[in-house]
Amino acid sequence: MKAQNISREILVGVSIDAVGSGRLPELLAAAGLRVTVVSPQGLALLSSRQVAEHVRAGSSPDQVRQSIEAHLALHPEAYSEVLIADEPLLRAFLDHPASPALGRLCPVVANTSRLARLLSKVAFAEDSLAFGIPIPGSRILRGREELEKEAWRGQPFVLKLDHTMSGSGVHVIRSEADLQRVVGDPGVTGPMLIQDFVAGRVGATGVIFREGRPVCWFSYFLCRNWPNPVAASSAIEVCWLPEIEDILNKIGRMTEFEGLCGIDWVLDHVTGKPLVLEMNPRPTPGMYVSVLAGVSFSQTMAALRNGVEEAQKPVAGSRPMYRLFPQHLFWAIDEHRPVEFLRTWANAPWSDPLLLASQLRRVATHYLPSALRSQLRQRLRKSGSGG
Repeated sequence: MKAQNISREILVGVSIDAVGSGRLPELLAAAGLRVTVVSPQGLALLSSRQVAEHVRAGSSPDQVRQSIEAHLALHPEAYSEVLIADEPLLRAFLDHPASPALGRLCPVVANTSRLARLLSKVAFAEDSLAFGIPIPGSRILRGREELEKEAWRGQPFVLKLDHTMSGSGVHVIRSEADLQRVVGDPGVTGPMLIQDFVAGRVGATGVIFREGRPVCWFSYFLCRNWPNPVAASSAIEVCWLPEIEDILNKIGRMTEFEGLCGIDWVLDHVTGKPLVLEMNPRPTPGMYVSVLAGVSFSQTMAALRNGVEEAQKPVAGSRPMYRLFPQHLFWAIDEHRPVEFLRTWANAPWSDPLLLASQLRRVATHYLPSALRSQLRQRLRKSGSGG
C-alpha cells in the first residue's frame, strides 16, 4: 500500500480455496484496482467478474510462491502492490525469503523474522504482553514433555498450537477427560499456548494499517461459527468498542504492519473490555461489508494509493446480523433452519453471477455423497470448468 500515483494493478496470491475469499476481488475492484490472481486452477474466486487476469500456479503454497516471484520477474514495474490472501501462502515465505521486488510491494513478507512472530501464536502472545496489549492470562509450554506434566486445575482453559488456522489446533479444555484426550493426541506437539478461558462474546476487527498506523477499521461479533464452535463464523454483527482504537495503535507499533489484516478478541463478561486473542496478517472474510460501520476499506485503499492518508473511524452503535454468503448457507442447512437459509440469499453476490454459481456448486457438492462428489468433479474437469 505504499505506492502512490502509479499502476492501479494489484497482484493477489491465493493458495487455498477458502470460501471467505470469494468477495475479496470485489473489495479490491471497488478501490479502483485491476485484479490479477496467481493461484492454482479451480478456485471459486476465479469466477468473479472482478478478476481481470489469472496466472496459473501449481497446487501447493510453495508453487504459488514461486509463480508470484516468476511473474514479478517478468513484469517488474506492472504492479502497485502484492497481496497475499491466505496463511499457508504466507508460511511458504518463511523458508524462502521474498525477493527485494516482492518485499517492496508486499511488506508483510519482506522480513521473515517479523513474519514468523506474526504467524506464531506463542510469539504474538509474548510480544503482546511486552507492549501492554490486553490478552487473556497466558502460559507457554515448550513441547509435549511440558504438556504431559500439565495437571487439571479445575478451571477451563484454551490450548493453542503454535500454528492454527480456522479453528484447527485450538482445544477448549473443560475437564480432566478433555486434558487427557489432548495429551494423548500425537498431533499436539511443538510450542503451545495455554490461555485462560474467558467467558464472553468473541469478535474481530478488520483493519487497514499504514506503516503501523490504523487508518480504517471496524469491529464485529463472530456469530454462528461453522462447522464447529472454534471455526470461522458464518455471520457477523457489527459493533462499536471504544477501547479498540488504543489496542490497534499498540498492535501497529508492535508489528509495524502494512495493509489488510484482522484482529480476533473476546469481550470479557466481567470487565466488558476486549482481550486480544490473535492477529491474522492477511485479509479476513467480511471486510467488504465495512460500510455497515460507516467506513469504506475500498475508499481508504484508493486514497492511500494516491498519497492521501485520512483515518476512517467506525461510527458508534451496533447493526443487525449480516449473514455471510455462502458460509451461512452451510450453517442453515446443518442446523435445519430453512428460514435462515432463505434470509442468507439477501447477501448473495447477485451482480457477479459466475461467482454466485461457483459458490453454490460448492454448497451442493459439500452435501452430496462422496461417490457422487467424485463423479461430479470428474465431469467438471472434462468440461474444462475452471471456477
